[in-house]
Amino acid sequence: MGFFPCIAQNYFQQEVNYKIEVQLDDVRNELNAAETIEYTNNSTTVLTYIYFHLWPNAYKNTGTALANQLLAQGNTLFYYSKEEDKGYIDQLDFKVNGHSVVFLSDSPAIDIGKLILNEPLKPGGKILITTPFHVRIPNGMFSRMGHEGQQYQITQWYPKPAVFDKEGWHPIPYLDQGEFYSEFGSFDVAITLPKNYVVGATGDLQEEEEKQWINEKAMKTAQIENFSTEDSFPKSDTQTKTIHYKQDRIHDFAWFCDKRYNILKSEVELPNSHRKVLTWVLFTNGQAHLWRNATSYVNDALYYYSLWNGDYPYDNCTAVDGALSAGGGMEYPNITIINATADAFSLDDVITHEVGHNWFYGMLGSNERRHAWMDEGINTFYENRYIATKYPNAKLTGGVPRHDFFDLARYPHSYENYLTYVISAAKNEDQPCDYPSEKYTKLNYGADVYAKTGLAFAYLMAYLGQGTMDEAMQRYFETWKFKHPQPEDLRKIMEEVSGKNLSWFFDDLLETTKKLDYKILSSKRLENGLYEIVLKNMGQIKGPVSVTGIQSDSARTQFWYEGFDREKTIYFPPGWHPGDKTVNNGYGEENGSFHSEYYDKFKIDFSENMPEINRDNNTLKTHGLFKKTEPLRFQPLLSLDNPDKTQIYYCPTIGWNNYNKFMLGMAFYNITLPEKRFEYVLDPMYGFGNRDLAGYGSVFLNFHPDNLFQKISLGLNAVRFAYATDPSIMNYTKFAPQLEFTFRNKEATSNIKQTLKFRSVTILKDAYNPDAGFSIPLYLMTSRNYPINQILFTRENSRVINPYRVLVNLEQSVDFVKTSLEANYELTYKRKGKSFDVRFFAGAFLNSSGPNAGLYSFKTSGWTGSQDYLYDNVFLGRTETSGVLSQQFVENDGAFKIPVSVGQTTQWMTALNLKSSIPGILPIRLYADFGVTAPDARLNNVLLYEAGIDLCIAKNIFEVYFPIPQLLCSDFRNELQLNNISYKEQIRFTLNLNLLNPFNFIKNFKF
Repeated sequence: MGFFPCIAQNYFQQEVNYKIEVQLDDVRNELNAAETIEYTNNSTTVLTYIYFHLWPNAYKNTGTALANQLLAQGNTLFYYSKEEDKGYIDQLDFKVNGHSVVFLSDSPAIDIGKLILNEPLKPGGKILITTPFHVRIPNGMFSRMGHEGQQYQITQWYPKPAVFDKEGWHPIPYLDQGEFYSEFGSFDVAITLPKNYVVGATGDLQEEEEKQWINEKAMKTAQIENFSTEDSFPKSDTQTKTIHYKQDRIHDFAWFCDKRYNILKSEVELPNSHRKVLTWVLFTNGQAHLWRNATSYVNDALYYYSLWNGDYPYDNCTAVDGALSAGGGMEYPNITIINATADAFSLDDVITHEVGHNWFYGMLGSNERRHAWMDEGINTFYENRYIATKYPNAKLTGGVPRHDFFDLARYPHSYENYLTYVISAAKNEDQPCDYPSEKYTKLNYGADVYAKTGLAFAYLMAYLGQGTMDEAMQRYFETWKFKHPQPEDLRKIMEEVSGKNLSWFFDDLLETTKKLDYKILSSKRLENGLYEIVLKNMGQIKGPVSVTGIQSDSARTQFWYEGFDREKTIYFPPGWHPGDKTVNNGYGEENGSFHSEYYDKFKIDFSENMPEINRDNNTLKTHGLFKKTEPLRFQPLLSLDNPDKTQIYYCPTIGWNNYNKFMLGMAFYNITLPEKRFEYVLDPMYGFGNRDLAGYGSVFLNFHPDNLFQKISLGLNAVRFAYATDPSIMNYTKFAPQLEFTFRNKEATSNIKQTLKFRSVTILKDAYNPDAGFSIPLYLMTSRNYPINQILFTRENSRVINPYRVLVNLEQSVDFVKTSLEANYELTYKRKGKSFDVRFFAGAFLNSSGPNAGLYSFKTSGWTGSQDYLYDNVFLGRTETSGVLSQQFVENDGAFKIPVSVGQTTQWMTALNLKSSIPGILPIRLYADFGVTAPDARLNNVLLYEAGIDLCIAKNIFEVYFPIPQLLCSDFRNELQLNNISYKEQIRFTLNLNLLNPFNFIKNFKF
């Protein structure tokens, strides 16, 4: 059955051995190659075909799975790429045992093919498959394979049979997010290329002459004290060389080459077998100051991963400095490529993670596409363990503690994983750890596959103990190395070694989005010295919980308790101190003694090993008035949530409008990451122009139910600013309570967002006399102080190609009832930054019987500040009728750019607004608007229209519109002439300051 023993009667594993000859053409950026595959059928199934992966075809056109995934994630590099930057594989001519066979290309997955066997391959049978092939190497900016100049990353480059296991065939298209699943076997690869290239590859180099050459380069590199800044490509040697690499018991082969590479060589002795492994790093001059010590990072990674899991079985391990768009690094057997890093600590971190994949992906060959947590997540756990071991003082800010201005030095390095997970989980947007890779959002692929799984295994080790954890993982490695383990295989070993039922871990924490959250309700000291503590499970996972007794802010005693539902009373012993006396502390006999001392407080998860969704309810003081409230802390600007403090942030704010003039204020808020259930912003300001108060405030309660709705938000916005001088300063105060429902998408990766909002807007106005020092409430003198009620439904698709947005609005007040629909569609051109934008508007009054209904009529032109009756938009001169500030408007209703009033109606209106980019001219666009309104005696034509030039300085934020007089309809020309409006006054602009609100940015933050 090949090189592996049989684990169970129903387990089998195919064997695939490769012999490949490849030549690099660094002028055309091509590979010309041929391969021979020895395929052994170790299954009990008769095979009539074999699926093949042709992954270079992922780069062939914009219809591939790779291209679609990149677009869905907002990456347009490949979509807008030139034809010469794309890649593919062709010139295939498959033969089996020397005979031609039919090879079918899959559709639409052109990077998958199906080889039809002339004769069935019986169990235990073996065949030889041969084919030549040619690869056009794509530009390296798209994903893992490619070139940057004459630096080459040759990965996933050869025709490769898909895995056939007990579940059947696994043909998978190449993806950027989502890795691989391949058969184990041996590789014998001969690479021909110009003689002055330095090559790093999977396997062991065979040529003695090449070994001597790279050893000499390594000795020269080691003697360099100051590396040159020269980093250009030298000319390729006119002579070529052919070098061989061989390796057994691997499932992939990658190679990298560059004529500029420096080489450093070292070796490490493994902790168990004491066998020595050669280690190499290849790097250019660009980051040589960081790479000069990088062999020690490779050595340490090999040592610690071997210590904790089992010895590295190969003879060489290499890290390569290279351009990479798919993350910070990418792993292959025996070799990894690393992207640019900020500092030496980050380089060590990334190298360790990628070297660690030799275990979790390389030797433990799980299906990364279906169970990515088994490699990325477990490897993240060991990466964090490595950092904690080697850099015990490492913080979130890096390898050494730095300034604590943003309260960041409180958090250990691994907190990055917790933060990444909880940002998503707090909004109930997370996904299960065990999920197909392609179904994750980009954030959740990191938050759940990497971060949450890493946190979960750290939690498991804290509960089981390091010794038990190491014993289990070493048995897992020895049992399943060079094979394809499944989640149930790992679980079986973990439960056997620990002697515990770990259903809470595998079934709940990894398989679902259930949350872990415990809370301390109360504590009471009993006469016998014990503490009676009541805990409550606020989450849905019955995971174990640790409780620590704290005295003078230091942990004195910690115990683990088994998980439970609802509430549980535990009994916490008095202080435990290590010593010589043998005492049963509740978890077996240990040397030490109990001391009847008082605790200042009790805390769940003092060491922060538990991936709890909410750590703000973990602490309870044993005395004092506010036992559950942490000390108040005012902090400038922003920091991460600190469960040990009640944080209030503050920040100076400034503003300006034509009535308040310059404004200075101070904002107080609790908006941070992760999102809180209760959020507020209070931003009082003082206007130096009108010598009066202004400002903004909001309070919101956020709910994230696990049902039809992704989010329910209940809150109140309040705004006060000056809006006119007539002759006193006129102020408005706006109160807008609202209830908003965000619908849950069926697929988390969907770019569609649907919301339903109920809102009531009340505007109160007053006139302020700064000399007298008092306000006159105008709402006492008018009947128009009643609310305007709204129901708004929004559906938008934020995809980067052809996005759209639809808004349905129903408004009601005592004077009117009206409804409208606005639809926006952006037709994206095949040229970056260019589009044809279409806006359609239709509105109708259902009732307009009130005396003031005309104030709320549909406007042909976009709204000026005085027409913005909901005061939703920021205007610098809200009621100006002349000057530059009067020319600001928003594209509402008919959204015509020309300042006219004809066509205004309290019946119905439709409009079509078009904008088009001009090829090669930035930032100029053309616009045209068309509209039809209810019959009006003032109109000479049924159809209203205009056209002009849009100076698009910042799309949807700052745009200036220049009408073309000859393209205005006669009704518009007549009004402009009648009102003596000059061409200068016809030029108008939009300035959307709402989008620049920093608090909205934090609330909507996405990685």
